[in-house]
Amino acid sequence: MKRTVSSVLVGAGMALSATMAIADYPERTINMLVPFGAGGGTDVPARFLAAELEGILGQNIVVTNVDGAGGTVGATQLSEQAADGYNLGFMPVGTTTTQPHLRGTSYNADSWAPICMVSQGPFYLVVADDSPIQSLDDYRTAAEAGTLRFAGAGPGSMSHVAQLTLDNATGVTTQYIPTQGGGDIATEISGGRAETTTWFADYDSRFGWRALAIMADERSDTHPDVPTMAELGYDAQVSVWFGLFTQAGTPGDVVSALSDACGQAVQTDSFAENMAGANRLIRFMDHNAFGLFFRSAYELNGQLMRDAGLIQ
Repeated sequence: MKRTVSSVLVGAGMALSATMAIADYPERTINMLVPFGAGGGTDVPARFLAAELEGILGQNIVVTNVDGAGGTVGATQLSEQAADGYNLGFMPVGTTTTQPHLRGTSYNADSWAPICMVSQGPFYLVVADDSPIQSLDDYRTAAEAGTLRFAGAGPGSMSHVAQLTLDNATGVTTQYIPTQGGGDIATEISGGRAETTTWFADYDSRFGWRALAIMADERSDTHPDVPTMAELGYDAQVSVWFGLFTQAGTPGDVVSALSDACGQAVQTDSFAENMAGANRLIRFMDHNAFGLFFRSAYELNGQLMRDAGLIQ
């Protein structure tokens, strides 16, 4: 009997200690890993978010960049850290939902506790301004004739995911032209070696392209005249998003506290100004909504990769 009472007291003490630890979170510096280089497309919004979270959580947040292999080097390192809420990762859709399928990484969807989505930028289906393709019907006609070439980044990239999604939705097959991304895509289109691609909201100001549709569930305030794919009769939504993750097994109260802090951060004037200055769109999801969204994206993108023969 004494042994049983003692065990109960020890168990209660451990539970109380764990509760106090969660209640005190965070009580030391938090690390935030970005699996790409400093100053890049993932790093910029990560640092904006870290600056806001420092004030909200009352602790320093140290941002560390670990570049390599489409973000998988850093993501792998992050997945091996302790699940205590002190090692976070700011990661994009490709690193978390496509690269694990393509590269057979040691991490997968079960490795993470999604905390919040912070930013999301939908793709636009675009053509050169002087292109004879004036509508999605013209796009399908060109594809059916075998004369539609789609330029994008390397195989398995998000632009490739967008091409595969469009082919599936419209029932046509386009020829994919892989490039190094960025300016190389523009070179292919301006040189007449490709007719179309997908790009972000600056497609017109940056390249002078014309949009046929936006791959989102609603029209954009930036380009209100561009119809959604759904309006044109096709289910094809693809975007590049960024979110905050930590390791699976992190206490739920810690994940919830971080999610609440993210919700406060994205509503600050300073965060909104910084994101607007960087031409980034804010899109917040808390840990519950983001968790479901992430799992769905992981499974959908994996299936796209398999259907395209990129993985077995």
